[in-house]
Amino acid sequence: MSAFLTVLYPVSFLIVLSLVVIVHEFGHFFAARLSGVKVDEFSLGFGKILWSRQDKKGTTWKVCLIPLGGYVKMFGDADAASATADESAREFTEEEKKISFPHQSLPVKAFISVAGPAMNYVFAIVLLTVFLSIFGMVVVPPVISEVAKGSAAEQAGLLKNDRFISINGDKIEEFSDVRRHVQLDGVLNIVVLRDGAEVPLTARLSAEKGGAVLGVQALMAADHFKPLNVGQAFVESVKEAWETTVDTLIVLKRILLGQRSADDMRGPLGIAEASGDAARGGFVSFALFLVQVSIGIGLVNLLPVPVLDGGHLLFYAAEGVIRRPIGEKTQTVALNIGLALLLCLLIVTSWNDIVRIFTRLFR
Repeated sequence: MSAFLTVLYPVSFLIVLSLVVIVHEFGHFFAARLSGVKVDEFSLGFGKILWSRQDKKGTTWKVCLIPLGGYVKMFGDADAASATADESAREFTEEEKKISFPHQSLPVKAFISVAGPAMNYVFAIVLLTVFLSIFGMVVVPPVISEVAKGSAAEQAGLLKNDRFISINGDKIEEFSDVRRHVQLDGVLNIVVLRDGAEVPLTARLSAEKGGAVLGVQALMAADHFKPLNVGQAFVESVKEAWETTVDTLIVLKRILLGQRSADDMRGPLGIAEASGDAARGGFVSFALFLVQVSIGIGLVNLLPVPVLDGGHLLFYAAEGVIRRPIGEKTQTVALNIGLALLLCLLIVTSWNDIVRIFTRLFR
């Protein structure tokens, strides 16, 4: 690997991670300020402080040595996770309680918690809207231009010039719909238009490193380009964010039910690898990757896992139902379980990353 690529991969990863984290934490920060809650710290990274300053409202802004994440710590919290209140919060005056996070109502706490993931979605949609309104989008008809030898497509009987009509009962309008089903489904019940007649076929996808493969290509042409105004670009961006969210949840559900392998899941190394690959593809490729990562981070943080924002929302919902705070012991046990789950996920995804990267380097 050249010196340029050696630098490109970690730098692109840090840019992606830093931007996504800043956006996420700014969501929490903005919602807290909007709700009248004091923010003690806004930190990019962890560990030794490289730079810091305090603004007029008492928030300390920090940049730390280890740029792998960040946090917002609010007044009255014992830690940056907002999992427990500071012991001193019990002695707060009425004025201090008004700006303390633990003393806010459940709707306010929920609003501040959900604002981080929501800001990731807003950022992704705005960025994609700008991108599509400037560059437009490519809409490729679902017509096969080439079938790979020995592929699942060839074994299923797909031929050049076949036009996809439906897959697993869903109407296919463009080639991206085909790719979506390939990513989600192991078996494809396909209907194609061939010589004016509808032909039903079944394809069982072959698994390769990087995901399932059907083995068909589409024909790209200049007239497939579609310019968009800002309104159209916004609609397409919201649609993309929604479909990405739904598809990710479907994949997670199938992994949990044992219907799909977890081999495709990426950890930090995998995201770094993908960041570098996207950067090598140029600005457009990198911007689109940033959109995907921001949506992914927003969605993951909404999952009902203690430690994550979704876990906080789960606690608030439970508190609203039973009409009293969740016991500290129960919260501690739940948080430990959440940390254990995240650690297991990190181990699994990191192993996948190592296997994939070594296979890529030494094949």
